Amino acid sequence: MPDQGQVPEPGARNAAAFDEETPWCEKHQQIVRDEIEAINTRREPARRIDPDGIDACQMLDVIGLALSGGGIRSSAMCLGVLQALNHHDLIGRIDYLSTVSGGGYIGTSLSSTMTVTGRFVFGQRPAGATVTASEISDTPSVGHIRNYSNYLVPAGFRDLLTGIAIVARGLIANIGLTLPVVLLVAAVTIWSTPLRSCLTVANFFGVDLADGALPQCELHHFGWIADRYGFAAIGTIFSLVLLAGAGIAYLFARAERGMGPTIFLTYAAAIAFLLGIACDFARILQIKHFALTLATGIIGVALFFVWALKQSLASPEKRQEFRSHWPTAGATFLVLLAVIAFFEFQPFMLSQMFDVVDSNAIGGPVGGVAVTWIKALAAIAAPIGVFVTAFRQQFAEFLKGNSVSSQWGSLVLAIAAKVALWIAGLALPLIIWVAYLYLSYWGIANDPLEKCQAPLAAIGQRSCLAANKATVAASGNLAGKIAFDAGAGTFTAEITPQPAAPTATMEWLTPVSHVPAWLRFAASNVARQFHWVDAGSGYSHSLPLVILYFLVGAVLFAMSWSLTPNANSLHRLYRDRLSKAFLFDPGRSADGNIARAEASLDQGRDFKPLDRMKLSELYAAGDGAATDGQPAAPKLGAPYHLINTALNIQGSDFANRRGRNADFFVFSPLYVGSEATRYAKTPAVERLEQSLDLATAMAISGAAASSNMGSNSIKALTPTLALLNVRLGYWLNNPRYVEATARPQRRSTPLFLWSEISGRLYENSDGVYLTDGGHIENLGVYELLRRRCKVIIAVDAEADAPMNFASLMKLQRYARIDLGARIDLPWTPIRDRTRAIMAENADSKSAPAVAAPDEAARDHVHVAIGVIDYGGDDRGYLVYIKSSLSSDENDYIRDYARRNDSFPHETTGDQFFSEEQFEVYRALGFHMTHGFLAGDHSVAVGPGTAPRMGRFTEAGEKAVDEVRKALGLPALQRRTAGPATMTTDQA
Repeated sequence: MPDQGQVPEPGARNAAAFDEETPWCEKHQQIVRDEIEAINTRREPARRIDPDGIDACQMLDVIGLALSGGGIRSSAMCLGVLQALNHHDLIGRIDYLSTVSGGGYIGTSLSSTMTVTGRFVFGQRPAGATVTASEISDTPSVGHIRNYSNYLVPAGFRDLLTGIAIVARGLIANIGLTLPVVLLVAAVTIWSTPLRSCLTVANFFGVDLADGALPQCELHHFGWIADRYGFAAIGTIFSLVLLAGAGIAYLFARAERGMGPTIFLTYAAAIAFLLGIACDFARILQIKHFALTLATGIIGVALFFVWALKQSLASPEKRQEFRSHWPTAGATFLVLLAVIAFFEFQPFMLSQMFDVVDSNAIGGPVGGVAVTWIKALAAIAAPIGVFVTAFRQQFAEFLKGNSVSSQWGSLVLAIAAKVALWIAGLALPLIIWVAYLYLSYWGIANDPLEKCQAPLAAIGQRSCLAANKATVAASGNLAGKIAFDAGAGTFTAEITPQPAAPTATMEWLTPVSHVPAWLRFAASNVARQFHWVDAGSGYSHSLPLVILYFLVGAVLFAMSWSLTPNANSLHRLYRDRLSKAFLFDPGRSADGNIARAEASLDQGRDFKPLDRMKLSELYAAGDGAATDGQPAAPKLGAPYHLINTALNIQGSDFANRRGRNADFFVFSPLYVGSEATRYAKTPAVERLEQSLDLATAMAISGAAASSNMGSNSIKALTPTLALLNVRLGYWLNNPRYVEATARPQRRSTPLFLWSEISGRLYENSDGVYLTDGGHIENLGVYELLRRRCKVIIAVDAEADAPMNFASLMKLQRYARIDLGARIDLPWTPIRDRTRAIMAENADSKSAPAVAAPDEAARDHVHVAIGVIDYGGDDRGYLVYIKSSLSSDENDYIRDYARRNDSFPHETTGDQFFSEEQFEVYRALGFHMTHGFLAGDHSVAVGPGTAPRMGRFTEAGEKAVDEVRKALGLPALQRRTAGPATMTTDQA
């Protein structure tokens, strides 16, 4: 692989353990050196860093800018921050640009436009040496982005309709992936129980377990084997064969013996033997429903008791409970019991469906209630599922308890949210189950009606049907008289059953009357082909439908095999809309001519798109001529871009032991990958993954809505979101195997959907599933901490209405656990000031805002500077710009805040920004950053436990002086001796 590894130390347990314990900066030192070499191409010769002189885990004298997630809200605010940095001539000092989700929209636009034009296109710096302007005017590039602030439906109703059509196509594709499974399972059910009378006969995939069962219940001629030799003998034979296979696998195992195929085949042999005994036991029980379940359960009780005896008699050193074979075998048995019970529950439900259709009396009320309850639950769960899916982020906040201040209120809302989530999660599985029940119900012939055929009338046929059910009475009415003699104290009654009165809707029934006409027609055509028309209901109807279901399912499955993971997800729609809005060449019009410098009525719609720009093109040779016959050296036109995404590994046992469900996955001009998958060179990945480009990486980083969402995954909703095609994520060829020659790549299969549904996602699979970088860390700072940047400027524009700084808290935890770095940031003054202003805006009864007497004395603070302790003597600095208010914003910002009390933390679910929304967030970003850099606003410094106020233009604070020095700003002077004595503090 391209990244350098380390040789395991002597005495290490194994290479994997050593690899896990080695710091990232030590294992991947070559990656850092290559990135520094690229960064040097933007630096003046005097400021360049010698890549070969960089020691492992050395703090680098570089500046990183991190733009957080938050959708179009974050994009607008980060645009204002970038304009302010350019206003103070600081864009050229930024070495790394690390972006997540919405911050990646504008970050990718910055990288692409600076690469193709060589300049900052979103604003012009002041002509004079003094930076005094508090605002800047628009450029055509800013106008382009404004026009696409409503990027999902920029053309209104037309784009909405095309979007709906694309969503419908994805749903149909998912149906094509799931319907074959439903059809095949229904075919197996009909094969096992072709007739209604067979639903009460215990069977094992069509082989009857009851003595003297109806011969027509078996659509094959295999039952005599079990009748003659017994299921236990058959199970023993299968078990011996499997054990032989396990022995062969053990002898030829290349890995540690006793693992993998050996264990699997051994467990399969035990299951085969156990099922054989259970089937014979079920024959003895002679019950209508759940015979095999009961038999297996009784055997399980005996086995668990034997296990208890073994555990009691074993020596202490042999009583291991963790990851030993006995507990694993016990868990396997419980899963087997649950599967058997589920399969035997289906005939029970189908039997009740027939009884309920016959009449409310036949089958009793229990069956009617059960079937009706299933249908009602599916009907109720469906709209709840739609509601919860639409507001999944708010429900996630409720589950975290971040949206309410009352502890009891948080508990109640969390419980309510969990209940709603589980109901919503059941919606689609219930609907699929009901569809399976109906497909099976239509394929089973109602054979009791064969005894009640013509010349009986319709009413007589109903009575005949009831009479052929031994345990229930016929449907009808009761008639008679009741007499009570008060004098004699006697009570008499004469009650006689009467047949049901005829109704106009009662029809004469056949064994297939319950089947839709089109399905009866299809079954009859298949039966005629095999000459089964007169062979009884099982062969004339049920078996043809088994064949029909199987053929249709097989054809659909074969066709769906060609469906690729990303072609019909919502990723491409999302990617194309984002690309149109943020990736463009401001120097060229759509027809290839030089674009107008002035704004136009159609500005933003006539720029040449950069839709196919590759990641590797951000660091590529320019148009300069070659020297000495050598091609021009590659050069960065913008800060080295790190696009952060989340690698979903919910199924990983090794990499997911802490419950994060994800790893940090990055796209950059030189490397693509993660710690879990390893890293590969970007050009090599691009050659293998033809659809990977800058727009794709940007869209992956912002794929917030997905079935699997890293540490933010909602397990109850995972199957529903996957089946409903709420899948903005992207399946990428695993970088681990990009340059591998020992293991060839395999093309994608429909298994990708089942991997998403079940959450069985692994870091060592051929394809990996990537989603929004905010699904593991939403600030984009983590990768900069890995590279040990001396100064990190972080823009936090996430939705944080309670001002709990949740992403900052998560970052501090990850930094301490993973990197051994400690962040001490004085953020509380920003929280307190913004909370007070937002509370005032939320008070609808308050009078129009009037400045309080002490308003001028309050600190207007949006920025805090903290210390990053990398360990040893390495101290870095975090400049933290938080989306916040200080009441000194311009008029239209404060007016919008008064009308929208959640500003500046409106929900990320709103991606349809108006011109006003986009502008107030952009202006706020510029206001916060410019006010900090110009010294108009205070900045919080000092330790987090005792913050104090300072100014970025005033000397005296070491953190301020160090940040100014790193940014190349002039050193500040401060008074030391007296009013006439000045000294220069060289930090």
